[in-house]
Amino acid sequence: MAVAQVPRNFKLLAELEKGEKGMGAGACSYGLEDPEDIFMTHWRGTIWGPPHGHHENRIYELKMECGPNYPKEPPVIHFVSQINLPGVNPTDGKVDPNAVAILRDWTRIATELAKNPRPKEDPLSLEAALIAIRKYMDEHKKLPQPPEGSKYAIYK
Repeated sequence: MAVAQVPRNFKLLAELEKGEKGMGAGACSYGLEDPEDIFMTHWRGTIWGPPHGHHENRIYELKMECGPNYPKEPPVIHFVSQINLPGVNPTDGKVDPNAVAILRDWTRIATELAKNPRPKEDPLSLEAALIAIRKYMDEHKKLPQPPEGSKYAIYK
């Protein structure tokens, strides 16, 4: 028996509602970059730096792009705030999907979800990606960081 797939815009509307109501994790937030973006492609996110390291008490700004194949394919994520982190391009802040498990495995998980009934909590979302990136940051909390408030040149 085939399982019905949720259309892209329905999924993104649900994510937008969750993000706007602040129903997600307290350490991350997200929303549309432009409220007039009817295709819900460009998003902004923030991650509060994990404690007990160089990220503590810092707020990191990110850009997320949900392409036409989202949620079958992961969002493209860039840090706007400069960060020293393996798997983040030092010139433009792009997160290498192979560095963060959820982004690396996104397509495989989406394929499995298409074949099987959906779990109660959707494991593939912008919020889940931000939480995974925050955990990844915590794994590298001892790395020295650029001055607080610095941004990649393409975002200045």
